[in-house]
Order: sequence, then structure tokens, then C-alpha cells
Amino acid sequence: MCKSIRVALTNHVHREELELWPLFDKHFSVEEQDKLVGRIIGSTGAEVLQSMVPWVTSALTQEEQNKMLDTWKQATKNTMFGEWLNEWWKGAGTSDSSAEAPSAPEDSHLQDKLEQNDQMFKPGWKDIFRMNQSELEAEVRKVSRDPTLDPRRKAYLIQNLMTSRWIAAQQKLPEPNSEECSDDASIPGCAPSYRDQEKEIYGCEHYKRNCKLVAACCNKLFTCRFCHDKVSDHTMERKATQEMMCMVCLKIQPVGPFCQTPSCNRLSMAKYYCNICKFFDDERTVYHCPFCNLCRLGKGLGVDFFHCMKCNCCLGMKLTEHKCREKGLETNCPICCDFLFTSSAAVRALPCGHFMHSACFQAYTCSHYTCPICCKSLGDMAVYFGMLDALLAAEELPEEYRDRCQDILCNDCERKGRCRFHWLYHKCGSCGSYNTRVIKTDTADCSTPN
Repeated sequence: MCKSIRVALTNHVHREELELWPLFDKHFSVEEQDKLVGRIIGSTGAEVLQSMVPWVTSALTQEEQNKMLDTWKQATKNTMFGEWLNEWWKGAGTSDSSAEAPSAPEDSHLQDKLEQNDQMFKPGWKDIFRMNQSELEAEVRKVSRDPTLDPRRKAYLIQNLMTSRWIAAQQKLPEPNSEECSDDASIPGCAPSYRDQEKEIYGCEHYKRNCKLVAACCNKLFTCRFCHDKVSDHTMERKATQEMMCMVCLKIQPVGPFCQTPSCNRLSMAKYYCNICKFFDDERTVYHCPFCNLCRLGKGLGVDFFHCMKCNCCLGMKLTEHKCREKGLETNCPICCDFLFTSSAAVRALPCGHFMHSACFQAYTCSHYTCPICCKSLGDMAVYFGMLDALLAAEELPEEYRDRCQDILCNDCERKGRCRFHWLYHKCGSCGSYNTRVIKTDTADCSTPN
């Protein structure tokens, strides 16, 4: 039985290579091929790709491997697929990376610029302890007069200068050692935290999990990155995490899905663990998107989500037909200004192609019906526009305004037109929308109004 299935599959794949692929190459342009390849792998989960890529490439020559990877990277050029591939597969480096080469000088220049900015003002704690109040005020004036600093950087430096002596004094205070974590007392925070202390459920207000993470940036223990960012002046680089602490045995160990201490008997840290993001979750359904290179809420690609290669975002299966905007999610929410791509809150795709948080959408649409970026309508406004038709039909303008007209531009269909004068409502003659703006008032000729 197995042998028959193997022979049938081998013949099927062989015929595809001989008959289907030449036709595919002949009848589709390169752009169409990229779109089709992107649509197929955009519905393929990370686990499937991780098992498929090494298996497929093992049967290919080095040249064929390079061509295959170049095709995939071309189809996923707007995504983080190359970054994800490099993080787990050693063979990813064999593909030609000449397309990425031009960015190297720019990165180097940016790094040099960052290092230069860091050298502009870098006093040590010893220098600050030696400064008196007058010297500190002189340093503040020096920073204030520096034309090379942007206002936000300048405000940050001045604020830290004014509080630097207090901060330095706090840094000198000894950290309290935890009796329960005597082997690693040098790491602050080595005590369990609870999501529900009464039921003795480990975790924090954000996640349920049985471990704490050792932040690589400051060598302190936190249950999650949000707990770290809440009390720190910097953000936690979660992918750089190398160690964790089991909250049952309180032992520091390499990060992983299970506790390695024999007494814990391979206790699971959480139902879901991602080795790339170093992310644990014991409550929700989560998957790792290889194109976002982030963990997302959902059952997975091809199940309830797919990844749009142009928008570079995961969308619900019902949004297969949508308006694409290149890297549309790599921007800030127009309402709360948080970065959408890495946001943990739910994001909503608007009909115009823009995005905002679902919670922000709910609050915003209580008083607005147009996109805050492009001003297009956020949905089917036929009922509302019908109510405005009835309102204007029942309304009688003063005699001095009846013969006046106004030139308008419709935000929905983007056409210009002319309509009867009104103080608030102006209907587009092309699409019937009231989502318009006046571009010229008091037009004398109103013989052919829309």
C-alpha cells in the first residue's frame, strides 16, 4: 500500500515538473508568478515550511536551491521571511543575497551616526557624583544650546541630567536578595509572580506561564516583556533572551518549553512556546507567522488567516479580496499612534486599505464615518445618505441662497462636480455620496446642477 502511494506521488510530481511548470512559466508573467507563489506559501504555516524546505532542498543541486530560494524571497520581498529563514535554517545563507547588499553601506552609515550621537553626551556616574549644582546646570545649558540634537533627544537628556544624581544614588543601593533563589541571588526578581494568587496560578497580568525570563539587556527577571517595559526606561529584546527561571523550583536555566530540573519532572512552562520569539502562552491559541516573523493570535496560516505578501500582514480568510497597500501595517495607528505591526491589540483593515486598532475603530466611529487618513467612507453609508436625502428634500432654503451653487470634490469616487448650495451637506452627482468637500463657493451658473 505504502509503496503504491509512493509510486503514484512520484509519478504525479514528475509529470508536474515536465508538463505543468513549463506551461506556468510560459503563460504567466514574472509578476503574476510571484503573486501566485506568494498566495500559496502565504497560506502555509511555519511548521509545514520548516519540515518542507530542508526536505525539498535535499533533492536539489546548489544552483537549483539558490534559484528556488531567490524565487521565494522575490515573492516575499515585502515581508520578514528572509529574517525568519536565517534564524532557524543554516541553508538560507546559500542563496544569492546580492539584492540585500546595497543596504549594507546605509546600515553602516546609520550605525556610525548612532555611535556619534551617543558620544555627544555620555557622562559616567563618577563624573555626576563629582558635579555640584552649578556644574549640572551648566551641562543642561550646553545640551539646550546644541543644534545637532532633535527636540525629543534634547528633552530626554535634560530630564536625565536633572535627575541624574538621584538615579545614580539609587543604582548604588544594594539589591535585596531572595531567600528562595540563593543560587542566583545576583539576578533581581528571582521570586514567583502570579496571574491568580488565590488559585496559585503563575504568570502576570498579561500572560499565564510558569517561568520568568532573564532580560538580556539588564539581566533582571520579568514574567514578560510588557512587565519589563512598564518599569524600565528601555524596551526588552525578547529574541535575545537566553535564560529563564522556573517559578516552581526557582532555578535559572536555558530558555525552553520545559523545566530541566529533575525535581520538576519536565514541567511544561506553557501550552505554547515559540523558540524564535521566546514567547510562552498557556491560555490562547497562537501561531508563529514566518512572514511577519512574529507570534500572532489565531489557529494558523491556511486555517483562519493568510499572509498578504504586499500588505505584509496576516488577514482573516474572509479578506482574501481586499485593497492592498504595500507594507500597509508597518505604520502607526492613526488614532492612538501605536505601531501596528508589532501591536498585541487586534487590528482592523478598513475598506480603503488603511489599518487601525479594532478598539480605536469602535471609539472613532461613534462620531466619524470617514477614514482619518484618506477621508474615504468606512463602510456602506447608503442608509445614512438616504436619511440626508429626505432631510434636504424637506428643507427649504432662504430665497437668496436658492440659485447658488458650489463646486465639490467627492472623497469616495474622487470626482469633481457641482451641487446646490448648502451649509453642511453636498451630494456627489456621480456616486450619490455626501462624503464631499467644497472647493469653490458661490458659483453663479447653476443651470446644470448635479
